[in-house]
Amino acid sequence: MARDSTNLARQILSRLALRETDERLEVVRFFLESPGLSPGALIRELQDSGIAIHRRTVSRTLAILHSPAGALARWEIVGPVWVCWGCGKATPMPRSELVVTGILTTGLLPLDFGGYCRTCQTALSSGRTDPAVVPPGLRKGRSASAQVKRRALLVPVSSLYQNPALMRELLGSRRRSMQRDYTVANLVENPRVGPSALHRLLEDELPLAPTLRSVKRVSGALHSPKAQMLFSSLGAIGWSCPGCTAWGGVPDVVGLHRAAPSGFFPTDLRALCSACRANAQSNCHIREK
Repeated sequence: MARDSTNLARQILSRLALRETDERLEVVRFFLESPGLSPGALIRELQDSGIAIHRRTVSRTLAILHSPAGALARWEIVGPVWVCWGCGKATPMPRSELVVTGILTTGLLPLDFGGYCRTCQTALSSGRTDPAVVPPGLRKGRSASAQVKRRALLVPVSSLYQNPALMRELLGSRRRSMQRDYTVANLVENPRVGPSALHRLLEDELPLAPTLRSVKRVSGALHSPKAQMLFSSLGAIGWSCPGCTAWGGVPDVVGLHRAAPSGFFPTDLRALCSACRANAQSNCHIREK
């Protein structure tokens, strides 16, 4: 896998007209193997492998890979992949898969079909908290805002509010609360917004807004892996563009579940929107100054 990912990393750097350095090559290689990792987790993986790279180099390289041009290069050289948001690992996916060709007809370029692998689902159900054994994406302290940046959370509000047990489990109470309801409603309307920005929206809208702590609690609960998988099972899977703030709903949720690898539970999709795709195609190379 390392040799294959190294060759692919070289091709991506060449495609983006970026000078190949040992540091860039390692960052791109690790990213291709684990595109679900956060920048901090990726840096730790590099360090654990004995590779010393400056954080600025990692951040700049990842920013390019997540740009429209970087996303297009990934599609052309690697194609779509299944990505576990727990361990971060990628599994190749054929471009000819029906769910892929179906999404392409909508103008989107599907990159990361995200979710949770069987191993990470087991880790979630075990309740273990030891960082040495818990996958990086499931460790406590991972901010909800980091999750918001990567996905558009689609909340099936009707199913949520019609199930008192589900309300109690996810929201902490089966009773309706105006402040909490407004928090959920704003999150539904702005599925990529972080807790702080969501709190500011509520302050402008309500005479007595909920505290930031309350907003973080609701946002964190609805962004939890358990909630993501539950909403997915109810037919709510969103896509988000890595190049801009665009988002939407995946049309063929049933087909997405059917296409998933054995034991993998899909929850969302990272896809380049048509506008960013056009921008990437017209500016197909990133050149160093």
